[in-house]
Amino acid sequence: MTATYLATQLRASGGRVTLVESAEIPIIGVGEATVPPLVGYLRVLGISEEKFMREAHATYKLGIKFIDWHRGNDSFWHAFGPVGGTIDGLQLFHFWLRSLQAGNAEGTYTSYSIQALLGDQGKAPRQFTASSPPYDRGQYAYQLDAHAFAKFLQAEGVQRGTRHIVDDVTDVVVDERGFIRHITTKGSGTLTADLYIDCTGFRGMLIERALHDGWEDWSNVLLCDRAVAAPTPHAGDESMHPYTKSTALSAGWAWRIPLSTRVGNGYVYSSKFLDDDAAVEEFARHLNVDPSVLPLRPLKMRVGRRRNFWLGNCIAVGLSSGFVEPLESTGIFVIQRSLALLMTYFPDMGFDSSLIRRYNERMVATYEEIRDFIVLHYILTRRTDTEFWRAYPKIDISDELAAQLELYRRSGRIEPATYAMFPEPSWYSILAGHHHLPSTYNRGADLSDATKVRHILAAIRSGNDEIARHMPLHSEFIKRLNNRQTTEPQRAGLSGILPGAVSGI
Repeated sequence: MTATYLATQLRASGGRVTLVESAEIPIIGVGEATVPPLVGYLRVLGISEEKFMREAHATYKLGIKFIDWHRGNDSFWHAFGPVGGTIDGLQLFHFWLRSLQAGNAEGTYTSYSIQALLGDQGKAPRQFTASSPPYDRGQYAYQLDAHAFAKFLQAEGVQRGTRHIVDDVTDVVVDERGFIRHITTKGSGTLTADLYIDCTGFRGMLIERALHDGWEDWSNVLLCDRAVAAPTPHAGDESMHPYTKSTALSAGWAWRIPLSTRVGNGYVYSSKFLDDDAAVEEFARHLNVDPSVLPLRPLKMRVGRRRNFWLGNCIAVGLSSGFVEPLESTGIFVIQRSLALLMTYFPDMGFDSSLIRRYNERMVATYEEIRDFIVLHYILTRRTDTEFWRAYPKIDISDELAAQLELYRRSGRIEPATYAMFPEPSWYSILAGHHHLPSTYNRGADLSDATKVRHILAAIRSGNDEIARHMPLHSEFIKRLNNRQTTEPQRAGLSGILPGAVSGI
């Protein structure tokens, strides 16, 4: 992703990108689900969505459906998009809550989401040859095969000018300033560059082993530190749902991600509360398969972030920069945010410290926002059936998350940061999904004409119903896509993509 993006963006200025990639180190690819900013990444780079989807075995993703998270016998949506939008400048949430507190049967908050409606109906976000509001605005994402996606981007990157070297790095030489002078490879000798991007995963070969940057551990608030994954075949058209399922289990949660060729499954759990053998057994029961067909060695996850994401002439991107569990599919997004910020604060050969400092501040804010949003999913639970679920309400949350929850409790307001990944509807979806409602709605809602608001709420639902009525089944769309029987429709320009998506690419 980094090489393709930089090769494209730096082409006009004559910048050259070299990618050194080992043939011996596999792609981790635990998470195969994404968030809407990936739509913006493809569009900015001029990559055909349909070609990408065929090559990466991708399907559409309209959000995440959380199952058994609150009491153990429930479900709720975190759907992409605005959830009905705003009325007189206020989020629909406040009008929904006002009506609910008045005793009206309003349904769930996300019943106003077109993405949740399409997801529940198993529909695609666009027609075979025509566009739609969710498609034009980029208010959807993808479920993809990480290995196939990497192979696809490798070809794109090389075509756009990336020099691709398959080799192993044996040494990293640092000068007296603490800058990387060069790297040594097994077969290609010494390689020198102005700027080095560390994409070496949890090893942090450049940023940590050579430059000795530190690590901030978050295992005290994000308890899951293991993952075991296994593919299963499709079981009919209904198994190709256009969303990711997250089902709470005894010591974590299981994902279910349908691709065009198979279904990706995994169990993210805490080794403090469940040993690896027991996790495989529980995962097998969840999948209704024999445990002997599952991998026996789980992936160990290092939870936390770098202290410095940019140090000297080296920037850590991907797992070398940090990791939070893939509950909200943010792994690829963090890569995109890293690249967007690199272009925003792109250095000259002086590597001005103010640019580096601002980059690091923005990346810290990104990781801490994602951490707090993930923690939110856990601390609201009322599950008490296992030690794992009983532990979460007792953890020490960050001051920022505590302040957001207190503001919400007293006023119904959520105030995301300027460059936040998760806008207000995302927070309201998780809070309302857990039946965690504030004592009052934003009183600004009382200034709007009640009759007009009722008509608007009804119109949103009827409008969503009308859009959904014209959308094809997701399974049928994916079949036709891979048989090359669809055509990419004309769509709105980049201004139509979610603001969060544009700033995050």
